[in-house]
Amino acid sequence: MLEWQDDDGITHQWAMPLSLLQGDSSDVRRELARLGLSISPNRSARDLLTSYLQVFPVEARARCVDKLGWYEYVFVTSSQCVGQSTEKIVFQNTHAIEPALSSKGSIEEWRDSIDRLAIGNSRLVFAISTALAPTLANLVGEDSGGFHFRGASSSGKSTALKVAASVWGNPQSYCRLWRSTTNGLEGLAALHNDGLLILDELSQMDSREAGDAAYLLANGQGKTRASRTGTIRKSAQWSLFFLSAGEESLSALMAKSGQRSNAGQEIRLADIEADAGCAMGIFETIHDQLSPASMALSLKQFTSQYYGVIGMEWLNKVVTHRQKIVRFITDTIQNFVDAVIQPDATGQIIRVARRFALVAAAGELASRFGLTGWKEGESFAAAENCFTAWLDAFGADGNREDRAIMAQVRAFFESHGASRFDSANHPNNEKIINRAGFYQTDSEGLRIYMVLTEVYKNELCKGFDQRTVTKTLLQAGWLKPAPDGNASHKPRIKGVGTPRLYVFTSKIWGEE
Repeated sequence: MLEWQDDDGITHQWAMPLSLLQGDSSDVRRELARLGLSISPNRSARDLLTSYLQVFPVEARARCVDKLGWYEYVFVTSSQCVGQSTEKIVFQNTHAIEPALSSKGSIEEWRDSIDRLAIGNSRLVFAISTALAPTLANLVGEDSGGFHFRGASSSGKSTALKVAASVWGNPQSYCRLWRSTTNGLEGLAALHNDGLLILDELSQMDSREAGDAAYLLANGQGKTRASRTGTIRKSAQWSLFFLSAGEESLSALMAKSGQRSNAGQEIRLADIEADAGCAMGIFETIHDQLSPASMALSLKQFTSQYYGVIGMEWLNKVVTHRQKIVRFITDTIQNFVDAVIQPDATGQIIRVARRFALVAAAGELASRFGLTGWKEGESFAAAENCFTAWLDAFGADGNREDRAIMAQVRAFFESHGASRFDSANHPNNEKIINRAGFYQTDSEGLRIYMVLTEVYKNELCKGFDQRTVTKTLLQAGWLKPAPDGNASHKPRIKGVGTPRLYVFTSKIWGEE
């Protein structure tokens, strides 16, 4: 552990990896210089610095960890460790990082200002609870995932992000922008392990990378890369929640580059309408404020004055009562899921419901710890309100991907059914350009389409997994299975032979 003062008398610390002293030690000097240490340009002096660092006697030892968040029963931040261990725990990185967590003011000041105005506002209570929830995910084995406040400009969605950020640090530095490459997001995610990553302005993200970014953050693992020697480098891993805001949804952003979002991406970033439905944007009550605008301004001012104190006290409480709170968390999750979903809900809906439920549990636990001024049930109700907003948009039956598949297939036949299919009984009677297959007519005069394998794969299944499409269409009765159980047939077509074809029934023109 190195400690020094810069020219302004500010103290810096860095748990330097010894491996950096190998070679010419330039990486060490570069990092020390970046952090304000004056180093002589004289080569001899630089060599003496390296020798000093290598031979200086070590009187105390510590366990160095290269990952923030939970390490056994200790929560590691970039500047301190919360909890007790039989050995000293120190976060070590090849580069000293600026602490994401910072504090100003007192718990009472935060509670009397920001928290007071949040009461009665489901989106604000939800945002605060979301800031606390990822600390608990590791304790009960819940997955990473995100929430996105979608709404018009000046609806207050960015205010909600600032309120969430105030739990852990200064919103000016804690809130980040989506405007980043997926590689950049990997680094941010690793620095927020077991914590909350806040990303504003989704629309600034490259629309071609937006879907991959949602997968990346929620799946908790970076890309596999090779080292200089060709060996596989250890990829970054994390568990986190991310809270986002923007004027459009993930699916709308992806559509700008001709992509279609799938259900997997949409459940990883749950889209919540920012407007709470009270003609005041994100607010449902403005308490003693004169208007929604003055409410937003007050919150902006308060979050710049009081921040970070709740988060550190939350860590202390969770670490101290870790064993006792697990039962409360799991019970709250189950109660929430039972309250908000139907018995026949799909796995996708249950998965998202559990994420909302963990947020509810975190907020209720914070109230029990005396960190908020909320009444019992406030966080639960706020999470339920936001979950309902998500479910209304996603679809209560949860078959969003199935509907998208069927809509795409029907659109294909609507566009090409009369122009790209040849009669199976009298092929080649008409000139067909870019033939997609053949057709027959059923007893009601409706066409039965038989689609060529490559057309089925590349056009009807475009943007989806082919096996998923086939399963969906078979279950809907749109595809007719062959007598041997295969999804495709090999009928004899006069003058053509026995090509492999996917046979569609007339149900494609019925209800989805």
